[in-house]
Amino acid sequence: MSQENYDNDLAVVNGHAYKEKKSDNTNLAILCSHNFNVPFDQPIAYAQKVGELTNMLGAGHILVQRYGDILDGKRTWQRELSFSNVVPTLPDAVAGDITAAMPYRAMTNIINFIQAADQVVPGFAAAETLLYSPELKFYSNRVKMDESFTTNIQGFYSLGDSSGWTRGLMMASVMGVLMGRRLATEEK
Repeated sequence: MSQENYDNDLAVVNGHAYKEKKSDNTNLAILCSHNFNVPFDQPIAYAQKVGELTNMLGAGHILVQRYGDILDGKRTWQRELSFSNVVPTLPDAVAGDITAAMPYRAMTNIINFIQAADQVVPGFAAAETLLYSPELKFYSNRVKMDESFTTNIQGFYSLGDSSGWTRGLMMASVMGVLMGRRLATEEK
């Protein structure tokens, strides 16, 4: 786990995988999408406010909370965390109460996901499972284009995350390969 800082020093958490560096922990992101429209249509500003609240509670740091404490309706204290069997992979994360900043719908979605995953991977919903917050993704609007990546501007193609259609390196790479094949075919 690592902390990344965006505009206005907004601290967010992100996971990284290293080929040579291993951890006893496994991490994954649980993301909850919200589609806003009438009368509110500012999802990026909304996510920033959630991040700001979380950062406020963590004094500018990422918050970490044990899953069991979330279910018990209490914050995680640093002393309790130091005695846990699960050692945080983000050592400067601050023990606290994610639920004091996280909107109800997002928090219930996260809890429901953890409980469902526990049916497939027993132990996933262990009391000592650690949750870090905030992990925020600021997705852009999708560029209007057809299946061959043609936009309404002649000769302009939009690929990868900048198009709003992908959410990571793998999907963006596939888009690049498909566009490369299209251009190679057109050159013949």
